[in-house]
Amino acid sequence: MGTAGQLIVKRYRLVRALGQGATGIVWEGHDTLLDRPVAVREVLLPPELPETQRLQLAQRVSREARRAERLRHPHIAAVHDVADEDGTPYIVMELVRSRSLDGIVASDGPLPVERAVPIARKILSALTHAHAEGARHGDVRPSNVLIGHDGRVLLADFGTATLATDPAFTRPVPRRSPAHGEPVSASRGAAAFLAPERADGGPLTVSSDLWSLGVTLHMAVTGRPPGASPSRSLAGVPEELRGLVEGLLARDPRKRTDAQAADRILAELEPAAPAPPVRQRGGSRTRLISGIAAAALVAVAVGGWAVLRPDATEAQVPLAASTPAPTLTASPAGSPTPPPAKRLKLKWYDSDAGWRAGVPKGWTLKQEEYATRWLDPEGRAQLTVEVTGQSGTDPLGALREAEAITRPSVKAYRKLRLKTVTGGHGPAADWEFTWTQRKASAEDHLAKGVAYHQFRRVISTDTGTSVLTWTTMADDWERLRPTLVRVFALFQPPATP
Repeated sequence: MGTAGQLIVKRYRLVRALGQGATGIVWEGHDTLLDRPVAVREVLLPPELPETQRLQLAQRVSREARRAERLRHPHIAAVHDVADEDGTPYIVMELVRSRSLDGIVASDGPLPVERAVPIARKILSALTHAHAEGARHGDVRPSNVLIGHDGRVLLADFGTATLATDPAFTRPVPRRSPAHGEPVSASRGAAAFLAPERADGGPLTVSSDLWSLGVTLHMAVTGRPPGASPSRSLAGVPEELRGLVEGLLARDPRKRTDAQAADRILAELEPAAPAPPVRQRGGSRTRLISGIAAAALVAVAVGGWAVLRPDATEAQVPLAASTPAPTLTASPAGSPTPPPAKRLKLKWYDSDAGWRAGVPKGWTLKQEEYATRWLDPEGRAQLTVEVTGQSGTDPLGALREAEAITRPSVKAYRKLRLKTVTGGHGPAADWEFTWTQRKASAEDHLAKGVAYHQFRRVISTDTGTSVLTWTTMADDWERLRPTLVRVFALFQPPATP
């Protein structure tokens, strides 16, 4: 068993124990190489197991954690690394300052529908992403749903959750919530959230994860799991959720409500987003980059930008800029050579939040809750700027998360570049790609079956994180690329106070 101060694989220092569960101990740790806080799960293999079984179990832990390491999603607590120290597996994860849904319900009581629905929908989106990547969770329950102090909702324990129902770990132990040390009653253990087909020895499936989500939602709004006859234990479930909970808890997996249908129901019940607050100059919003740079592609309207040439009547736009000019991909070989593209005229836009951008004249401004957009009058192009007060962002990591979300949701995805770049404002990274839209979205200006081309940049500074997104119909890319280069070069993040 690890001890405070111990250094694992000469890199991860154990700081203090956060809690103990059936599969081991979760520690607050410190990554000495990257100088960042982490959570470290020490997997305590049952000492009574024969050596061969212990080795097989350790290999399984490593295999499951490596699979989870590939998952990148705003609502999945990330797995960073897997290590082995003296035969004991350690799984290094994102450290989330949070409370578990289990602890919230235990201390504050059942959640109202308007609070439970957004949480359930975010967890469903995490499961849908994982399922598309071929991963299953296996232990969806309130103690593994984390509500961050910053408002994030995360599903934790991918990579180790399936061990919770392994016979080797089902011995009685003093258990506490893996993330926060909150007491876990027997009625809230893994078995209470296990789909009936899995309890009968069946395999872990997409449908069994959805059953567990149904039990989690039941407990969130009633304060208790549904018991042995879930479909008949709906008396305490609010009427608007009763059909969904009953559908998720159908004993026959073939009749169980699927993820798409469940999301439609939750979307109809989810409260409308609040109106954006009035911002004072120099202020900043604190939405996490995981919700900005890693947003699903459909949240980025179709756009296309063009490079601009400021004219003499504009406020003076400097000719030199410290932001690196994007390195862009030209039209494929064999394509007709387009005439030389002219940059669009630009004008300055000064944000109340302290950032400044040169934007195309004549484009329509749309102020949204977390983004400022400019739309080409013909609807073929768009510029989006998102700025938050989140400092310390890893730009390349944020874009990799965005790519992981985007890839399964579109057709003909093609990555052209995903790399770090050097600029005068701070660490930055660029992502350029093309895709074909699966479904039309009037709200996001995306047309079904249309090919698009996008360039996105994340810039991390001492004052926050900026995300610039340029989207165009693929056949407008060459025409607008000079303007894109100039716009990105002129962007100025909020100044350091």
